[in-house]
Amino acid sequence: MPYHTHWTEHGVEWRYFGHVTAAETRRADTEFYGDARADAAIYQIVDLREVEELDFPPGDQKLTAAIDGAASVSTPAVRVAFIVPDGRFDEALKIYLDLINRTSWSARTFTEPEAARSWCERRGEDPAMERRRRLSLDR
Repeated sequence: MPYHTHWTEHGVEWRYFGHVTAAETRRADTEFYGDARADAAIYQIVDLREVEELDFPPGDQKLTAAIDGAASVSTPAVRVAFIVPDGRFDEALKIYLDLINRTSWSARTFTEPEAARSWCERRGEDPAMERRRRLSLDR
Protein backbone atom coordinates (compact mmCIF):
# COMPACT_ATOMS: atom_id res chain seq x y z
CA MET A 1 0.00 0.00 0.00
CA PRO A 2 1.80 3.19 -1.15
CA TYR A 3 0.27 5.53 1.43
CA HIS A 4 0.07 6.17 5.13
CA THR A 5 -3.03 7.62 6.82
CA HIS A 6 -2.90 9.90 9.84
CA TRP A 7 -6.06 11.27 11.47
CA THR A 8 -5.96 14.59 13.32
CA GLU A 9 -8.57 16.38 15.37
CA HIS A 10 -9.95 18.16 12.29
CA GLY A 11 -9.21 15.92 9.35
CA VAL A 12 -7.05 13.34 7.67
CA GLU A 13 -3.56 13.45 6.20
CA TRP A 14 -2.33 10.99 3.61
CA ARG A 15 1.33 10.61 2.72
CA TYR A 16 1.80 8.83 -0.59
CA PHE A 17 5.05 7.41 -1.93
CA GLY A 18 6.41 5.53 -4.94
CA HIS A 19 4.07 4.72 -7.83
CA VAL A 20 0.49 5.67 -6.96
CA THR A 21 -2.56 4.63 -8.95
CA ALA A 22 -6.09 6.03 -8.98
CA ALA A 23 -7.32 2.75 -7.47
CA GLU A 24 -5.07 3.31 -4.46
CA THR A 25 -6.34 6.86 -3.96
CA ARG A 26 -9.92 5.52 -4.11
CA ARG A 27 -9.02 2.91 -1.48
CA ALA A 28 -7.86 5.71 0.82
CA ASP A 29 -11.09 7.64 0.09
CA THR A 30 -13.17 4.55 0.87
CA GLU A 31 -11.38 4.21 4.22
CA PHE A 32 -12.02 7.91 4.88
CA TYR A 33 -15.75 7.71 4.10
CA GLY A 34 -16.07 4.51 6.13
CA ASP A 35 -14.69 6.17 9.25
CA ALA A 36 -17.06 8.05 11.59
CA ARG A 37 -14.45 10.81 11.97
CA ALA A 38 -15.07 11.80 8.34
CA ASP A 39 -18.42 13.33 9.34
CA ALA A 40 -16.64 16.04 11.34
CA ALA A 41 -13.59 16.46 9.12
CA ILE A 42 -12.87 19.88 7.68
CA TYR A 43 -9.86 18.90 5.62
CA GLN A 44 -7.90 16.29 3.72
CA ILE A 45 -4.18 16.81 3.19
CA VAL A 46 -2.69 14.73 0.37
CA ASP A 47 1.11 14.76 0.53
CA LEU A 48 2.60 13.76 -2.83
CA ARG A 49 6.20 14.85 -2.20
CA GLU A 50 7.52 11.27 -2.15
CA VAL A 51 5.54 10.11 -5.20
CA GLU A 52 7.61 9.11 -8.20
CA GLU A 53 4.66 8.51 -10.53
CA LEU A 54 0.99 9.44 -10.18
CA ASP A 55 -1.34 7.45 -12.44
CA PHE A 56 -4.53 9.52 -12.18
CA PRO A 57 -5.99 9.76 -15.72
CA PRO A 58 -8.88 12.11 -16.62
CA GLY A 59 -11.61 9.48 -16.19
CA ASP A 60 -10.40 8.68 -12.68
CA GLN A 61 -10.11 12.37 -11.82
CA LYS A 62 -13.77 12.80 -12.86
CA LEU A 63 -14.88 9.74 -10.88
CA THR A 64 -13.06 10.85 -7.73
CA ALA A 65 -14.45 14.38 -8.05
CA ALA A 66 -17.96 12.94 -8.45
CA ILE A 67 -17.59 10.82 -5.32
CA ASP A 68 -16.16 13.71 -3.30
CA GLY A 69 -18.75 16.06 -4.80
CA ALA A 70 -21.55 13.79 -3.57
CA ALA A 71 -19.95 13.75 -0.13
CA SER A 72 -19.84 17.55 -0.15
CA VAL A 73 -23.61 17.58 0.38
CA SER A 74 -23.26 16.14 3.89
CA THR A 75 -19.78 17.54 4.69
CA PRO A 76 -19.83 20.95 2.99
CA ALA A 77 -16.81 22.68 4.51
CA VAL A 78 -14.00 20.30 3.54
CA ARG A 79 -10.77 21.61 2.08
CA VAL A 80 -8.44 19.34 0.12
CA ALA A 81 -4.78 20.38 0.03
CA PHE A 82 -2.33 18.61 -2.25
CA ILE A 83 1.31 19.03 -1.26
CA VAL A 84 3.38 18.70 -4.41
CA PRO A 85 7.14 19.18 -4.85
CA ASP A 86 6.77 21.00 -8.17
CA GLY A 87 4.47 21.19 -11.18
CA ARG A 88 4.93 17.62 -12.40
CA PHE A 89 1.50 16.50 -11.16
CA ASP A 90 -0.41 19.52 -12.46
CA GLU A 91 -1.95 17.59 -15.35
CA ALA A 92 -2.81 14.62 -13.13
CA LEU A 93 -4.77 16.89 -10.76
CA LYS A 94 -6.18 19.52 -13.14
CA ILE A 95 -9.62 18.02 -13.82
CA TYR A 96 -10.18 16.98 -10.20
CA LEU A 97 -9.30 20.47 -8.94
CA ASP A 98 -11.57 22.14 -11.46
CA LEU A 99 -14.56 19.88 -10.72
CA ILE A 100 -14.27 19.77 -6.94
CA ASN A 101 -13.97 23.55 -6.73
CA ARG A 102 -17.45 23.74 -8.30
CA THR A 103 -18.85 22.05 -5.17
CA SER A 104 -18.92 23.28 -1.58
CA TRP A 105 -15.45 21.76 -1.13
CA SER A 106 -12.29 23.71 -1.93
CA ALA A 107 -9.05 22.25 -3.25
CA ARG A 108 -5.60 23.73 -3.93
CA THR A 109 -2.01 22.69 -4.40
CA PHE A 110 0.86 23.74 -2.15
CA THR A 111 4.60 23.15 -2.15
CA GLU A 112 4.98 23.61 1.62
CA PRO A 113 3.21 21.44 4.22
CA GLU A 114 2.83 24.32 6.69
CA ALA A 115 1.06 26.46 4.09
CA ALA A 116 -1.30 23.56 3.32
CA ARG A 117 -2.11 23.02 7.01
CA SER A 118 -2.61 26.73 7.59
CA TRP A 119 -5.09 26.95 4.72
CA CYS A 120 -6.88 23.76 5.77
CA GLU A 121 -7.21 24.91 9.36
CA ARG A 122 -8.35 28.36 8.19
CA ARG A 123 -5.73 30.19 10.25
CA GLY A 124 -6.25 33.94 10.21
CA GLU A 125 -9.40 33.66 8.10
CA ASP A 126 -12.80 35.20 8.55
CA PRO A 127 -15.17 32.19 8.91
CA ALA A 128 -17.90 34.15 7.15
CA MET A 129 -15.82 34.20 3.95
CA GLU A 130 -16.14 30.42 3.50
CA ARG A 131 -19.86 30.59 4.19
CA ARG A 132 -20.30 33.30 1.54
CA ARG A 133 -18.29 31.24 -0.97
CA ARG A 134 -20.45 28.18 -0.35
CA LEU A 135 -23.66 30.19 -0.63
CA SER A 136 -22.52 31.66 -3.95
CA LEU A 137 -22.27 28.11 -5.33
CA ASP A 138 -25.98 27.62 -4.72
CA ARG A 139 -26.96 30.48 -7.03
